[in-house]
Amino acid sequence: MRLFHIGLLCVAIAAGLGAAPASAEQYRLCIRGQSYAPGREFLQTRQLQLQAEGPAPGELLLPMATRAVREKLWPELQADEVQVARFDPLLCGSEAVAELTLSYSASDLQAIRPELARGPGDQPRLADIARQSSAKPAVAEGPPAGTPAHARRYDWVRLYYATTRQATGAKKAADAFGSARSDELNFGMVEVSIPADHRWARLESPSKMRLEWDTNPDRHVTLGDRFQALSAADLRADLARLAGGFSRAGVLVFIHGYRNSFAESAQRAAQLAYDLAFPGPTLVFSWPSDGDLRSYVRDEEKARTAWRQMAQVLDQLTTLGPDIPVFAIAHSMGNRVLTQGLAELLRQRPGADRALRQVVLAAPDIGQEEFRQRWIYELKSASAPRYTLYASNQDLPLALSDWLHGEPRLGAGGRNIALLAGLDSIDASAITREWFGLSHAYFGDNESVMNDLFLLINRGLAPDQRPRLRKVRDSRGDYWEFKP
Repeated sequence: MRLFHIGLLCVAIAAGLGAAPASAEQYRLCIRGQSYAPGREFLQTRQLQLQAEGPAPGELLLPMATRAVREKLWPELQADEVQVARFDPLLCGSEAVAELTLSYSASDLQAIRPELARGPGDQPRLADIARQSSAKPAVAEGPPAGTPAHARRYDWVRLYYATTRQATGAKKAADAFGSARSDELNFGMVEVSIPADHRWARLESPSKMRLEWDTNPDRHVTLGDRFQALSAADLRADLARLAGGFSRAGVLVFIHGYRNSFAESAQRAAQLAYDLAFPGPTLVFSWPSDGDLRSYVRDEEKARTAWRQMAQVLDQLTTLGPDIPVFAIAHSMGNRVLTQGLAELLRQRPGADRALRQVVLAAPDIGQEEFRQRWIYELKSASAPRYTLYASNQDLPLALSDWLHGEPRLGAGGRNIALLAGLDSIDASAITREWFGLSHAYFGDNESVMNDLFLLINRGLAPDQRPRLRKVRDSRGDYWEFKP
């Protein structure tokens, strides 16, 4: 299953199901329990089959169900960590089903209405109804009947995509989009499998050292064969429903870097969503990188031409609905695509970045001076979100890029780390040395960085509140580094 015993969770509410008597109506709901407090990490979505024995509850159904779910199903959670929503199959239609029975009278409903204006500790009648309710937790899913116990070896992550790659016409998702550019955006949805023995902060892939040539969902993070093309309107509708459900979890967008195929970018995006336990939908923006070690110059040119479509996607994501936040993570050369696209969006619609909650620049392969100019004149604003830079002087591809361009990269750490007002610069040099690797994908492959990213995305903590960081005072300003 998933980080913190889980899978992504959901609950929903619809009209009564069947001909129950007026005094015993049945409803379907979506419920979610979510906590990121240390020692109480929990994320679970379920369907709820609720039987209401009493007068029609009307608008009191959700408050009563929420209190009873917390009391009977997830008593370890706090009041604001339990949410109930009307049934939506996109939110929780594939999740396991819990059961709940509420018994109450008309006088109970009259007493509860004024209680809702008070805090959870001052709602005696609502608390009594919840305590007297009966519940049956969802039955844990097991392997299909008649199959070996190990039949279910992996979980699936739904992933949305927006790509400037030209469609190939292939039927398999991994081959559906190549490295040729398209002037039109293609949208859709794919599924990515996460192996049952997945290790946190690890993108399990085939290894020639282990004589593995093809991906196997039992052992690797694998892109499923099928994909579903969506119109821009349908994609927006799906994202709005998922990102705006429950407590408006928001949407996570990932922009990959140099030498990534469509399949590789989707696998990394799904691994991030899974390991971060992100409760909302995730979208990968896949620009037409060649996926070839020799194609650096071609990739640079393609990154330079993807900014307009990036701006279009950001425009859609930042207007999904009131108070729906957007979290953006860009890696390597993808930071050029993100920052140029965001700058264009702000030229077209000043203040659009109010919807952005966090912007993460991971190992960015972009010149420090280029970024500084863009930051000062195009990105930095009164409504700017929190920007976080992860940098390292152990990053070999960035060292090569520095040599090729004759200018320090924004992702360089140590003495060359970039310090700008409003940018949280974090030096990962002390923890990112890989003896047999490139030390470039540490944002998703290093447990300390993933832990820090988890606290940033899910709890919005400032650097001085995140336990694995310590402040470094520099004559140019302060920055943070990981404790060795």
